[in-house]
Amino acid sequence: MIKVFHTKELFENEGPYELVAEFAHSSMNAAYKDTQNIDESWNGSDEKRSTSSGDVIEIDGVAYFLVPRTNGIDGAGRKRYADWGDTQVIDNFDIDGFVYEGKLKGVA
Repeated sequence: MIKVFHTKELFENEGPYELVAEFAHSSMNAAYKDTQNIDESWNGSDEKRSTSSGDVIEIDGVAYFLVPRTNGIDGAGRKRYADWGDTQVIDNFDIDGFVYEGKLKGVA
């Protein structure tokens, strides 16, 4: 079982999340692909954005964080993540937001 959570504010992992999709399979790649707006909206008339950096994909209770460059839109976040672009297992995911405990490249 897969659940896809989007940040309510793009790239802002320390703020709230929204559950946007659930799938009966367990393929992260398929869940990512199935939540992309390529030729049309993946969610029909609901107009959800594509899954991207800062979002979380949960597979059978294990949360995977799509690490963004910073913890805020357009680089406005104070934290700069050293492992941005990676997908990391996290054990502190909370739908109301969480503090990513990965390596920092710097703090503004």
